[in-house]
Amino acid sequence: MAAAKHCSITPLCHNLFALYDETTGVWYPPSYEFKVTDETNLKLHYRMRFYFRNWHGTAEGESPVWRHCISKLRGQGNQKTPEGTPLFDGGSLDYLFEQAKHDFKMGMVPLRNVQSETEQHEIENECLGMAVLAITHNALATNTPIYKDFIPESLNRNIKQRNILTRVRINNVFKKFLCDFNNGTVQESNITTYDLKIKYLATLEGLTSGLGSELIEPTTLSVVQEEEPCNGYYGKNQKATQIQTIKKHTSFSYVKVFAIFIPAFYFIGCFFSPRVVQLASSPEALSFAALVDGYFRLTVDAHHYLCKEVAPASVVNNIRDGCHGPIWLIDLKESRPVRQYKNFQIQVDKNGFRLHGTDALQPTLKELLEHLQGQTLRTDNLQFHLLRCCPPQPRGKLEHFKKQSDSGVLSYWCCSFTKQSLFLLSANQDEHLGTGTKTNIYSGNLRAKNEEDEDVGYTSFQEVKVVLKVLGSGHRDISLAFFETASMMRQVSHKHIVLLYGVCVHHQENIMVEEFVQLGPLDVFMKRQQSLSTPWKFQVAKQLASALSYLEDKKLVHGYVCAKNILLARDGLDADEGGPFIKLSDPGIPITVLTREECVHRIPWIAPECVKSVSSLSVAADKWGFGTTLWEICYDGEVPLKQKKLTEKERFYETECQLVTPDCTELAKLMTDCMNYDPKKRPFFRAIVRELDDLLPSKHPAFTFKDATPVCIFVKRFLKKIRDLGEGHFGKVELCRYDPRGDRTGELVAVKSLKPDNKEEQSSLSREIDILKALYHENIVKYKGICEEGDQAFKLIMEYLPMGSLKEYLPRHKSRTSLSMLLSYCIQICKGMEYLGSRNYIHRDLAARNVLVENERTVKIGDFGLTKSIKDNEGYYKVQDDHDSPVFWYALECLTTCKFYLASDVWSFGVTMYEIITYCDSSKSPMTRFFDMIGRSQGQMTILRLVKVLQEGRRLPRPEGCSEVYELMRKCWDQSPERRITFKRLIEELSILLQQLQPNMEL
Repeated sequence: MAAAKHCSITPLCHNLFALYDETTGVWYPPSYEFKVTDETNLKLHYRMRFYFRNWHGTAEGESPVWRHCISKLRGQGNQKTPEGTPLFDGGSLDYLFEQAKHDFKMGMVPLRNVQSETEQHEIENECLGMAVLAITHNALATNTPIYKDFIPESLNRNIKQRNILTRVRINNVFKKFLCDFNNGTVQESNITTYDLKIKYLATLEGLTSGLGSELIEPTTLSVVQEEEPCNGYYGKNQKATQIQTIKKHTSFSYVKVFAIFIPAFYFIGCFFSPRVVQLASSPEALSFAALVDGYFRLTVDAHHYLCKEVAPASVVNNIRDGCHGPIWLIDLKESRPVRQYKNFQIQVDKNGFRLHGTDALQPTLKELLEHLQGQTLRTDNLQFHLLRCCPPQPRGKLEHFKKQSDSGVLSYWCCSFTKQSLFLLSANQDEHLGTGTKTNIYSGNLRAKNEEDEDVGYTSFQEVKVVLKVLGSGHRDISLAFFETASMMRQVSHKHIVLLYGVCVHHQENIMVEEFVQLGPLDVFMKRQQSLSTPWKFQVAKQLASALSYLEDKKLVHGYVCAKNILLARDGLDADEGGPFIKLSDPGIPITVLTREECVHRIPWIAPECVKSVSSLSVAADKWGFGTTLWEICYDGEVPLKQKKLTEKERFYETECQLVTPDCTELAKLMTDCMNYDPKKRPFFRAIVRELDDLLPSKHPAFTFKDATPVCIFVKRFLKKIRDLGEGHFGKVELCRYDPRGDRTGELVAVKSLKPDNKEEQSSLSREIDILKALYHENIVKYKGICEEGDQAFKLIMEYLPMGSLKEYLPRHKSRTSLSMLLSYCIQICKGMEYLGSRNYIHRDLAARNVLVENERTVKIGDFGLTKSIKDNEGYYKVQDDHDSPVFWYALECLTTCKFYLASDVWSFGVTMYEIITYCDSSKSPMTRFFDMIGRSQGQMTILRLVKVLQEGRRLPRPEGCSEVYELMRKCWDQSPERRITFKRLIEELSILLQQLQPNMEL
């Protein structure tokens, strides 16, 4: 902090800087405590560590980087809307400029590799150009220093080795260029020092290699087992053969990292097993942890830290006190177009925190805010009433899952059972498992045809034991709410949440069909055991928190978290079982249709705000329920407040009482934090997972290392098919559970394999595997691994997205999907395609059927069976095969020359956008519309007629009421690939349209 103040670095940008030891090459975390003795000899440099390429927004082909605004600035008319505020302020930009000049001259940032002598001369000229910029910036036109002070020392030594005539020529050329640049460009264009700094730093990015990157060489990189066998891993003793480059875009998602722990440095995530990175020394481990932790806060969540050992004290204190931290002043002005309350300032001194002009002094900021809450502050001509504190929320404002459309008509989406595919055997009354709220629960069996047997000539069935939740005919008035729960469960896929097979209607009974979890409810099991260890309870709590964190990230609310809704798949009591394994069941009937008496009966699981108004149901309510469930876990499944009458339970909430604190002090504090009567002060689930991991006794005793395997390999016999998901080019896709233990605790995955009549197309699937392994983007389906079947056959293992493709999703959800959301989907597809193009890949099969829905707000591009790689110097790929192609989505050049450019995907996106805007209505599909133009035909005749109408300039008709969007479609369908709009420009144009439709929507 002292260095930041001395260098005029504001608190807003201070988190981009760190202390660096040039001797050891180690960065020190912000919380590091130095032990200074008489023998200490340490020289540290205050440097910018966290660097984002194209922060200036001038680099072509790269997305600009902005600092997030509370409310985005909005232009008028067609003026481009900025995506945020500048990353640096004046002081930090000045410091970065001086740091860059120093690093460039000292060779700390190596120049890019050269392939020829011509390229070497180009680099030399660029270096001299950098010197011109630096000299001009220093305003030394009248007393020009020698250029050698501003170029890399390595280049300076190279020039000294040239003959005298060459050195004189370089010197004269440099002086002439410097003079022309100052007298011409600088003076005529009124170039400022700010412009020169921007140009210098932007040029440095292209001239050097690895600017803003750090090279980390671990001694080992491993994946460990946690709760279940991991699907793929690097071996425990496998030496890292390549230097791992750690920078902003790494091979793992910062969004899904929960925590980092030192020693035994490892990551804990939501959708992958923990990664263990062993480094040479403790300082290196702390340095690496601080790097990941810092980038996480800068890019994902500013109010969360991954590692206690390296977390800045200011961040920890801000989270504790509910303080947002430094914010751009422009944010406040733009997001609050009212008077500024500059009169109410908080002073900090050695005695604590004081509101300026008052006697209100408290030892901590949190206590001061609590003291002021509800009071009215007055100054001259100004009065301000402090209603409540608004602590920061994870990744911005979270809206809970909306269960009704604006029209009030419920829209739900579930899988129903048909005679052609699945048969449900009748439930036997003797197999009654219990009752829920207005439901009866039975066990049953689900029969599905075995397609592999059917292929060889006979029919057999596979039986799966399931749970049937039956809503009787006497409750038909709440059947929509019942299906609402099923709709929510259908949107999730997590190893610690039960799988919903579907729903069906039998006579007047509505039935929800879910997987059967062997050991039943957690509370019943715990009451039977009575001697469960503390580590066992910690693991159960952690698994539950990870499931709820998953729901929080998807903006879904469970609504009834309690021990009886937690099912035990594995007790983990034996040492070789790897600990317990739980699954969160559905919440049953939503509280929105319960009577007040039924809501009060759920005290203390139901949150206090929901008792007052069921419309207050939010993620915060799940946090309260989690706290109550922790109490149940601590007390071996006992029911809290079981002796209380309903009136006493109401009084319990009215007086803001707390449950008795359990003996397990670690869980007791977490429970108390979750059961805060102020919903906004309850901790985020990501933070809860981090705390549970940190508190877990014996530091994860269930973690074990596996033998070395080079890639993520899945064993075929452990893939248990659940149902078909669909078919794509060259292959069909199935939903499977990868279950090595055979106890249904494995994760759900999407498995793509070749069709039986396309065995010769193994190379196509292998190519798709290679492509997916190289891709990582939030809007591209994630690759998990492969399954070898022998004879060069493969199955591709991908993440499972339960909501299907846009082609299936949009017709079902038309009533609840606004035009704004459709545009958001289009923007996400553009971002994924821009990333794909930046890696020199052409998709060739972009269509709504190949865009999968992760949740109501997020879509991902899938099916890379036709994707091709292109060379940098060619810019196109020429088709050599004659497989069936999606011709109605193809650009004109693809149909006439079989050449596919990056711009060809833009054409396909225009057709995909047409599908999306028409809600994938089959009567308005591209194929239907084009057949209306060309008439019904087959084979090559279809292509010939299609080419003819496209060459005549005819295109898909304009959808109703979307003139601006249709104009963008037309720009995608320009006959010349060179004149077509780019994905980058599409993102900008669509973002402007979206902001005009819904100004407060965050992209």
